Amino acid sequence: MMANAQHQGLSATLAQTVRLAGFEPSDFEITEGAPEGLRGIGLPDRLLTVRRRSTGHRQLYATVPGSPWLFNAFADLTAGRFGQPS
Repeated sequence: MMANAQHQGLSATLAQTVRLAGFEPSDFEITEGAPEGLRGIGLPDRLLTVRRRSTGHRQLYATVPGSPWLFNAFADLTAGRFGQPS
């Protein structure tokens, strides 16, 4: 239950960041944990995969304590890594 609440908190924070960068949050999909094909390579357990539906671009962010994941996500959004806002 706690992990789900934490994920919802991370998702809500990311949705606000997406909106702040000029994007529509509904155009983004967020999943928690390492992607299926990458589970055996030693990635941290606390990962978010952010995918923009309209472009298909995916980006992984480690959400371990002390990680600047939100700053990095905002930097990626504003630098055009996910494409331009619609």
